[in-house]
Amino acid sequence: MSVKEYQLYTLNNGLRVAHQKIPSTLLVHCGFIIHAGSRNDGPIPGLAHALEHMVFKGTQKRKTIHVLNHLEVIGGELNAFTTKELTAIYATTEKRHLSRAIDILCDVTFRSSLPELELIKEKKVIKDEINMYIDTPEENIYDEFQEIVFGQHPLAHNILGTPETVDLVTQDALKQFVQTYYQFPNMVFTVVGNVSIEKVIANLNKFLPATQSPVHVPNHTKIKINYSPSFQKKESDFSNAYAIMGVPTFEENHQNRFGLLLLNNLLGGPGMNSRLNLSIREKHGYTYHVESGYQAFSDGGLFHCYLSAEEKYIEKSIDLITKELKKLKEKKLGKVQLSQAKNQFIGQIIMSNESRNGLMIHIGKGILKHNKAMSLQETIQKIKNLTAEQLLDIANEVFDFQNFSHLQYLPEK
Repeated sequence: MSVKEYQLYTLNNGLRVAHQKIPSTLLVHCGFIIHAGSRNDGPIPGLAHALEHMVFKGTQKRKTIHVLNHLEVIGGELNAFTTKELTAIYATTEKRHLSRAIDILCDVTFRSSLPELELIKEKKVIKDEINMYIDTPEENIYDEFQEIVFGQHPLAHNILGTPETVDLVTQDALKQFVQTYYQFPNMVFTVVGNVSIEKVIANLNKFLPATQSPVHVPNHTKIKINYSPSFQKKESDFSNAYAIMGVPTFEENHQNRFGLLLLNNLLGGPGMNSRLNLSIREKHGYTYHVESGYQAFSDGGLFHCYLSAEEKYIEKSIDLITKELKKLKEKKLGKVQLSQAKNQFIGQIIMSNESRNGLMIHIGKGILKHNKAMSLQETIQKIKNLTAEQLLDIANEVFDFQNFSHLQYLPEK
């Protein structure tokens, strides 16, 4: 199902509603995508994430148990997540329960009571979540690496915050965040499923607040990333060693973004035939897990390579990563190599597009950040248009080893 088939409507209150009808499904996926995430935390890192937890802790007309049961009892799901730049509050249910889903989504998004006693309890839950991540080295090292690379930039904020900053979250701070960012023009309501737009809008008009306090809608201006390379080694109580290396790079609107995505997929993407996997795992047996990644944000992006291994193999593996990066800088892809890389990447994108919940999030995100969601066909065409010469230029621009930062976790001696 193509993204280009979605329809966009703007209600009188400024809320944009994106609707994509899929006749073949019994389910409906819908939710609010809000243009606010951890980069908007301000002086309390983890504030946006704490709010994501707290919206389910009771509303003006429902207790916590009634919120949590509202969709579960009819086999549906109510959920939320926070990223660096967005928050999503969404639901999945049978299409006949659309009204029930929109009711609870409007209730938790706009009428959460954010009770003090629940906040005290939820802080313990969030701290437990933070400790779980700290005990997961592949998560922990990536979070810390972002803090190092982005420095004083808001993108450096750990989405979860720290145990110390979680303690700073107050009911007033949560309410101020809602008042500032949970404004109709700062969000999109997205629906994917076999339901009519008329029914969607009728239910929104029924359950949305009639008015909102007049607040200036946030201006999402870009902030420059001030970066200087860093090299850090730290002792840890993990039995394995972990290493990550990388550099800030193209923002999400950059013309070279798709070229870097293709290079990254070829180098260390999820395929078992990625160059890093073939070289470091299959050929030398140094590691179980090696990968590369590229994540793009409004202000910039981050390219990285990551691996875990016995300490004695870490430097050898880093040398092999560097070797594979140099190949991409020095040798243009042949016609067959380029064709295979494109076909593999396009196939992965097509398979991921089958997730209708993911499609709902993609549409909302695209409208919020770019005023439109790129269709599957547009994405495929951008990949097909890439040339070997373009990829060589991108590799030489991004894979500047002198500009890379490094972070390693090594077992305590």
